[in-house]
Amino acid sequence: MSSEGFLNHLAANMAAKNRSLFDIVVLFLPNLVIPPEAVPAMTGALLILGFCIYTTVLPNHKTWAPLRIGLAIPAIYLFIDYGWSRAYPRGTRAVHLGMGTTAFYGIMKVIEVCWVRELDDERPRWVLKPGAHTSQASRNGNGDAKSKVPTILPLPEDTWGRIIYAFDFVSSVRGASWFGDRVWDFAPSYIYNYSRSDRLYFVLFNIAFLLLQYLAADFFDVYVKSLQWDRTNGTPVTSLPVPLQITTVLIVGLHTILGLTIPATSFAIIAVSLGSNPSSWVPILPNVPFAAPTIQEFWSTYWHHIFRRAWRRIATGVVWFVPASLRTNPTIVRILRHTVVFFLSSALHAAILAGIPSKMVYPMSRSFLGVDAGTFKFFFTQPLGLVLEALLVFPLTEGLEPYTRAELRRAFGWVWFLFTGRYWCDAWIGHGLFEPTEIPISISPIRGVLYDQWVF
Repeated sequence: MSSEGFLNHLAANMAAKNRSLFDIVVLFLPNLVIPPEAVPAMTGALLILGFCIYTTVLPNHKTWAPLRIGLAIPAIYLFIDYGWSRAYPRGTRAVHLGMGTTAFYGIMKVIEVCWVRELDDERPRWVLKPGAHTSQASRNGNGDAKSKVPTILPLPEDTWGRIIYAFDFVSSVRGASWFGDRVWDFAPSYIYNYSRSDRLYFVLFNIAFLLLQYLAADFFDVYVKSLQWDRTNGTPVTSLPVPLQITTVLIVGLHTILGLTIPATSFAIIAVSLGSNPSSWVPILPNVPFAAPTIQEFWSTYWHHIFRRAWRRIATGVVWFVPASLRTNPTIVRILRHTVVFFLSSALHAAILAGIPSKMVYPMSRSFLGVDAGTFKFFFTQPLGLVLEALLVFPLTEGLEPYTRAELRRAFGWVWFLFTGRYWCDAWIGHGLFEPTEIPISISPIRGVLYDQWVF
């Protein structure tokens, strides 16, 4: 099909579906479409959360604690309404997943800001990046100054500064800041050390990277929808031949990664093109998750770093209620923290899948506290993998050469995830996320070349 034919096809498709000009963008990322009816709930929740953060940097912030504690209730209610209300029309299952994930994170943020911080009075601070110390010192008239210790910036003392502080903190998931010269004090090292100055290179590189991601997502989508999934039971993957089970685990993993990286890359390109600092836009997945050296690293650093701050703070709140005699034992505290974080991870995945209406789901048992068997098996086998890794794999490989030791531990992690990931794939596909009606991307170059079907 020529370019003119493609554009005519696109225009005809939009006219047939009564689509507006705005939908041209939506065609590329249809799963980002949020029902307009849900916007007030999200807006209200974010305004309450932002106001609560604003009060934490007031001089008399402790006197505002009762109000923050109380405002958490309507904020949580609004996030729940946004994420799981059946009153809002959602076109696809993926939109259910996206809204549920956003709502779950919002709830965790509210608990962190309004409840947990009242236990230890921790307030996040901005920290200057390594390259920013010299320029900051130069502005202070000391061009020779060098800082080996991270420079922690003071809390804002004026109204506008507090508003900016609240907005930056609300919108910071991993610790990056809208200001390119700083990060939040909870940012991991890869964000703290990330620096990009060439705006044009950043935009062009990410456009090329986005196109590659888009083609990969298109390829996987075409492939999975060419398969015939068993819709009569709750085990559409574990009932397949073993080679196809392994292939499906890999595809679901890559499909999930692309579901994160494509929107993140798109927003980064738009924001930097409009003037945002390139250093503020750290890749959403700086490390390939499945290259994690151990199972422990996979769950703590390589995958759930998006929720790392909120879950760590909530775990801190739980530990605070443990008897003082036990809080002095670092092993008990570490085990308790890991348990809380793993429970929250399980709850997240169970909640977002449970948010998909039953009429969109294959027949499956939800006998485990309302959770389907695939999700239950996957998350409750991961602690077993961590135990086997700690008690068997680590001791048996400790005396080996560093390279051999690292690769054997990584291999064990791969085998474990390929084996247990089948259960998660049962849940993923059982909830209809590979159905033909699911459209991760609407303009399909591969379908266009193969079947002359360029637009869904």
